[in-house]
Amino acid sequence: MLLRKMLRDMGRHKTQFISIFLMAFLASYIYSGVGGESIGLRQSVNAFYEETNIADVFLYGSDFSEADTEAVNQISSVTESERRLEISTVAELDDNPDMTLFFVAGNQISSIYLLEGEPFDIDSTEGIWIDKRFADARELAVGDPITTLYDGLPMTKEVKGIIYSSEYVYDSSSGEMTPDFYANGYAYLSYKAFPYPDMLIYNTLLIKTTESDMTAFEEEVNLALDGNYSVFLSKENLVSFSTFDSEIIQHKMIGDIFPVVFFLIALLTMMTTMTRIVTNQRTQIGTLKALGFKKGTIIRHYISYGFWLSLVGSVLGMVLGPLTLPYLFYPSLSSFYTLPEWTPAFGISFAVVAAIIVVACTFVTYLASKKLLGDMPAKTLRPKAPKSVKHGILENTRLWKRLGFNSQWNFRDASRNKIRSAMAIVGVFGCTALLACAFGLNDTMGDLKTWQYEVLYQFATKLTIEDTATAKQIETTADDVDGELMMEGAIEIKAGNGTKKTGVITVTDNVTLIKFTDMNFSYIEPPEDGIMITAKMADILGLSVGDEVSWHLYGNDDWVTTTITTMNREPTTQGITLTREYFEKLGFDFTATSILTDKTITDKYDGIASMISLSSIATGWDELSEAMMLMVYILIAAAVVLAVVVLYNLGLLSFTEMEREMATLKVMGLKTKKLRSLLLTQNILFSIIGFILGMPAGIWLVDIICSSSGESYDFPIQLHLTNLLLCLVITFGLSIFVNRLFSKKIKRLNMVEALKSIE
Repeated sequence: MLLRKMLRDMGRHKTQFISIFLMAFLASYIYSGVGGESIGLRQSVNAFYEETNIADVFLYGSDFSEADTEAVNQISSVTESERRLEISTVAELDDNPDMTLFFVAGNQISSIYLLEGEPFDIDSTEGIWIDKRFADARELAVGDPITTLYDGLPMTKEVKGIIYSSEYVYDSSSGEMTPDFYANGYAYLSYKAFPYPDMLIYNTLLIKTTESDMTAFEEEVNLALDGNYSVFLSKENLVSFSTFDSEIIQHKMIGDIFPVVFFLIALLTMMTTMTRIVTNQRTQIGTLKALGFKKGTIIRHYISYGFWLSLVGSVLGMVLGPLTLPYLFYPSLSSFYTLPEWTPAFGISFAVVAAIIVVACTFVTYLASKKLLGDMPAKTLRPKAPKSVKHGILENTRLWKRLGFNSQWNFRDASRNKIRSAMAIVGVFGCTALLACAFGLNDTMGDLKTWQYEVLYQFATKLTIEDTATAKQIETTADDVDGELMMEGAIEIKAGNGTKKTGVITVTDNVTLIKFTDMNFSYIEPPEDGIMITAKMADILGLSVGDEVSWHLYGNDDWVTTTITTMNREPTTQGITLTREYFEKLGFDFTATSILTDKTITDKYDGIASMISLSSIATGWDELSEAMMLMVYILIAAAVVLAVVVLYNLGLLSFTEMEREMATLKVMGLKTKKLRSLLLTQNILFSIIGFILGMPAGIWLVDIICSSSGESYDFPIQLHLTNLLLCLVITFGLSIFVNRLFSKKIKRLNMVEALKSIE
């Protein structure tokens, strides 16, 4: 009987109960959906790393001998080490793509992940195992021959297998943010396949260690090798590892933050709905008590309202979230990252969050029911006495007398119904925060694109120079395209406090087609004497203008100490910039790596490895930000749903709770239009408060999301005035729209029934 009663009550108040179900469902759905994606990514990449036994440390030098390997193995925390030769070559295919070749001595550390073909053979002299993304882009298959050029010397091998490498989850070899699998690839070979044994050296030492303190471990390695290496790189600082790790952290953060809004709304809606239902059913409750129903039975009956709704909503969200939401992001992610499998995963935290939602909604239902259920049956059978209202501080001031009837009535209603008022503010707050976050992300990504590809990059084509290009070829090409020379490379930077980071060095030779901006986004020039460091890198290292910093080029063991003269801001790469004159003054040889021109170049030139247009780079940025924009659309949709559900539910609650007051005012002669304006005024007031609180919260969310993008990115947070006004229009527009829905209810109000309801 009580079950049938519960179902009838839910049918009569279906709007409120549907909103409770939706909020519980959305909180669980978003948390488990985004969490299922991030946990799945974490499990997939960790399994990939474990199966391939990725190195903990990558040591780069000019030539590591067997004695060096033995010396490293003597370190107590080292479990194994392995040498390999890493070289850059050009494949004899259309457009001469770059190929990085790894000649390995064992393939036990950072081993290949075989997808097609034969297992890796350490004794093979003619076999080559190539990157699948490159093979797919170039339509290469097992059994095909491929020729690469190293210092002008050809090497022809047969493709024995198609592989993945755990060091290339994110491929940054193109030098741009977007991986170009057509222009860049990698391959693994046995050391016996190197065609020139006399030239075989090992420039990389892979190390597995149980030591977690990389600073202490580097000191041990430095002592063991007597400093005979160039770069010490832990896997955490590997670009591929850190970039994908930041991606996972960012997604997890989104999944942790946004469900909180829906969870709070579910609790507040449950509280207000159950309070009203229990209050309106006091006569029924008194009748049940008089018939002999025990207090515990009645309490369990009303608790079941919150329990079953939240249980069904949260469990359904927990199940459907990981099965559906991750697949919205996989197409975009898989175009930039490489994993053997893309599958979501379930986590114990999903069940914990679902349980928290159920317990919280059930407890809130109990709080809403227990006070009335404690009364004696005789008291419960009588109508509820009107609330005794005390005058507040404002009502005893002169200002109160100056307020109009509309303001006075709404102030008293809000003070009498604090929970409903708080629910309205929280609902608008959540809607505004989500909208501000969505539009803030949109503006931030859009402005960053403009900043990078219109303000900073002013070239039309960038020509990448081959490592083997002659000075004559470079000079001829630069003259022909009216180009400017620039040198870019990887460096290791060390602050005075011992902190080390990898970054990018840019050496300019009177370059005008790439600009630099200061902290206020005004144009500045690299200093003539000293270096310019990016603000993000300086912040990471704890440096400022005037400090000294040490750095060295990859492949060069010599450290240089220079003074920071200027600080610039760069959105996508962090490092230092200096002029050619100062670079050569430090004792280095300027070796141009690219030619910039304001012309659109399509002709091929000797000594040029690749050409890329600014438009194609910008297109790559659009593809990279696709996952972020998908999140923007989801946030906007969630904000609109949240606002409509909350405001409509509140309007319905307000109308029901104020039905007698509305009837009294109508009898006194107030028209429907005036009554509607009373409700609208209250909605607008709550919307203003929620909007003011929600805007900074939305900006804060944008900052959190952008700051989790990784150390290479520097995102200035933006929210344009037009989109701020759009947030305002959407929020208040929804409030007015919902208010209009109650016009017919006010017109159809049965004044006799409402006024005699407490007799």
